[in-house]
Parts: sequence; C-alpha cells; structure tokens
Amino acid sequence: MKIEKFKSLWGSALAALLALAVPGPAHAAAGQNASITPQAVVELFTSEGCSSCPPADAVLRDISDETDNLLLLSFHVDYWNYLGWKDRFSEPAYTDRQRKYATFQHESYVYTPQIMINGAGSVRATHKDAILEAALKKPSPLASWVTIKTDSTAGQKPGGIIKLEAAKGDIPQKPLKIWLVGFDRKASTDVEAGENAGRNLKHVNIVRELDDLGTWDGKAREIPVRLEYECNGGIAVLLQEENGGPIRSASMARF
Repeated sequence: MKIEKFKSLWGSALAALLALAVPGPAHAAAGQNASITPQAVVELFTSEGCSSCPPADAVLRDISDETDNLLLLSFHVDYWNYLGWKDRFSEPAYTDRQRKYATFQHESYVYTPQIMINGAGSVRATHKDAILEAALKKPSPLASWVTIKTDSTAGQKPGGIIKLEAAKGDIPQKPLKIWLVGFDRKASTDVEAGENAGRNLKHVNIVRELDDLGTWDGKAREIPVRLEYECNGGIAVLLQEENGGPIRSASMARF
C-alpha cells in the first residue's frame, strides 16, 4: 500500500494501513429509466503508477461481476504520476476528493489503494469479503432523495434530468453537495514505464467526469444535466455532506 503525506509539503512513503469498515447497505429503489438507489457507494482510489493497486482493481472487477446493486467508482489519483508513468485516467479533482476525505477523518496522509464506503469510512482495498461485508450486510444509510431520468437523444452526450425530492419528515438536516459523475464501464492499459511497467492493467467503472452542481436544501427540484465526456458506463448522482463528509443519498443509471 502506498501513502502520501500532506500538510504544507508533499512526500511519499510505503506503509500498511488497516481501517475500520463502515455501515453499508440495504435497499435498491427503482427510479425512472433504470435509475436505482444503490445499497452502497464504493469508491476506489487507485493509480496505474502504484504497484500496490492492481490487486485492488481486480477486487473491484470481481465485485462488479458478482453484484449489480452497488455503485462502484474507480477514482484515479494523480499524485503518483511522477514515478515514471502518467495515469491517463487521473485528475487533480479526484486527488482533491480523496484529500478531503482524509481531512474530514483527521488523517494526515492519503494512500493507494483505498476503498471508501458511502464516504464515511475505509476498508482494506484488497479484501473483497470485508468490502462486501461493509457494503451489503447492514441496512443501507442511503436515502432515496434523488433519481435520474436519462436522455438518450441521438447525437448528444449523456445527460438527462436529475430529480431531487424528500418525503415529509425525511428532509436532510443540512444542505448537501450535489455531485454528478460520469464513468466508463471498462478499460485496460498496457503500462510501459514506472512501477507497473510491462503489465496490462484492467479497470472497471472508471470515473471520467466529476461535476459540482452546487447544494440541495431539501426542497423539490429538477436539474437538467449534460456530461462533457462521452462516457459509456453510466451516470450517477451523489448527495454528500460538504468537505468530505458522508454520502447521504445516491442514484445511478447504467448505459
């Protein structure tokens, strides 16, 4: 497992970390046009430049093959790009997302691979059983506040209408950040340099776009959206406490 400390300066080191699992799971409510509320949101922070990451990528592929009621997202960070291989899927925004999680949880470093469950806690990224235990074996904390009606108009990039609505008595207690996520279903890379030189790395649900749509105060609302990237896997919406807090609601629509 590879870690990077962050305070005023950045450095890198190798370390082992085992974190506590967090409550995961329980209902999948059908929405419009195949939009569903997943039992849990499972985020993998990974990098093609990190030799510890391929086993975690493989675990996420296995989980993807075994269950379809989890929202699995691979966020490729950019802080290992200097090691000799630039991860083509990496973005500073994904690194920033991971750092916000670390700050919220009073951690002084980020590392790869890392699995976050519902934005509330981490699980060892190479332990499939632990991930499934955290994500599926307990009642889901995710509310059904958001649905997605996808738009499949020919010639247009993926998009549609996001509908936000809370039942009376079930309104969020604080404003929530609205994140729009576009992801590709599968991809592979022949790595030519760096720690994984000579390997063919396979990924699933690779995040290609992460858009900040502002905040939601619990009032009924519809938001038309259109991705900039022509993703082929699906579109998702996350309602999340600000500054790296827990995810309170989510919806996904696969293409």
